[in-house]
Formats: sequence, structure tokens, C-alpha cells
Amino acid sequence: AVARGAVFEDVGQWKRARYFPRPGEDMHAAVDRECQAVRAGVGLFDASTLGKIELQGRDVAEFLNRVYGNRWDTLAVGRCRYGVMLRDDGMVFDDGTTSRLASSHYLMTTTTVNAVKVMQHLEMLLQADWPELQVVATSVTEQWAAAAVAGPYARQVLAQIVDIDLSNAAFPFLAVGACRVRTATGLVPARLLRMSYSGELAYEIHVPADRGRLMWKA
Repeated sequence: AVARGAVFEDVGQWKRARYFPRPGEDMHAAVDRECQAVRAGVGLFDASTLGKIELQGRDVAEFLNRVYGNRWDTLAVGRCRYGVMLRDDGMVFDDGTTSRLASSHYLMTTTTVNAVKVMQHLEMLLQADWPELQVVATSVTEQWAAAAVAGPYARQVLAQIVDIDLSNAAFPFLAVGACRVRTATGLVPARLLRMSYSGELAYEIHVPADRGRLMWKA
């Protein structure tokens, strides 16, 4: 991002690229160009700063039902869902997605700014309010590098570097699954999620943090 001339902003504890101006562009011109690129072609966004929390145990679905405002016991393995997290007084606290990786293994994402606060909130609930629930929460924010790939050509771009079928039939909207990324030094294990915050065809791809640069170069 530095090599591409990014202008950075402080987001939580991170420096995140805000926009990439070309010569003669101010922020608004650069952002307009980037938005048009995503609407008409494809764009990449560094989603590594999003909070990532793995939840494991027998009672994860029930726990999610209590902390989110929507239902989670109906989420199938290999699927993800958008969730709105509420405070004790019913006000919105955070939002993100949670994916069911296996029968008792889930991956929650949070906003960047609230990653630590959400983790603390979950631990307080599990230790003080609902200790009877068999759930273990582990922060893995710094263990995974992530990229969002969005736009009409997102599928074509990803299809060139992952080793799974990305057709609508094989990998529909809100699907999540394991794959491998073809990089200059070989295959890298990854998690792929098909979701969209832009309204366009979009995916998130997560790789181990020490393989993040390889993924971006690919």
C-alpha cells in the first residue's frame, strides 16, 4: 500500500489505507475513481484490520442467539450470516459476520475499532453472566491477513488464484469454505467467504498473516 502511494488513516490500533491518489487528484477525485472501478470492474480492500474471533464449543449457536439480534441456531455448516450485536440496553454495539466452519466451530468478524471491546464483552458474558455455556472464545485478529475482492470481475480475479470452483452453484452467496491460494512460492491455505458490503459481487479471502504479502502479490 505504501508503494502504491496510499494515504493512511488511524483505525483502532491500525494504520489502514484510506485512498490511493494519482497525480493531480484530491481525496474526492481518488475515491470517486476507486468507487467507479469497483462498480464497473474490480477492487481490492485490506480487511486484515477487522476483528476476528473464533468460537468453539457445544453451545456456540445459543450464545450467538443471545449476543446478536438475529437467529443463529439455523446457520448451516459452510455458511455465514450478517449479525447485529446489541448491548444490554438493546442499543447497537457492533456489526459483522459469523461463519460456521464446522458443527461446533465458528468465526466471528467485528468492526476494526470495536475488536477489543467485543472480545471483552464476550468474555464477560461467558465468565460472569452465562458460565453454564460451553463456549471458548479466542481472538485471532492478528493471525489472519484478509482481503476483500469486490466488483463484477471479482470471481474472474479469484478464480485465477484459488483451487476451488467459484460458480454460483458450487459457491453461492454467503458461502464459506477452505481453499488454497496459488502464490509465487506455492500453495497457501486460505478461508474464502462470499459476502458483500458494496452491493457488488464480492468475497473475503483470509490467509495466515505471514502469508499475507504473498496473497496480495498474487
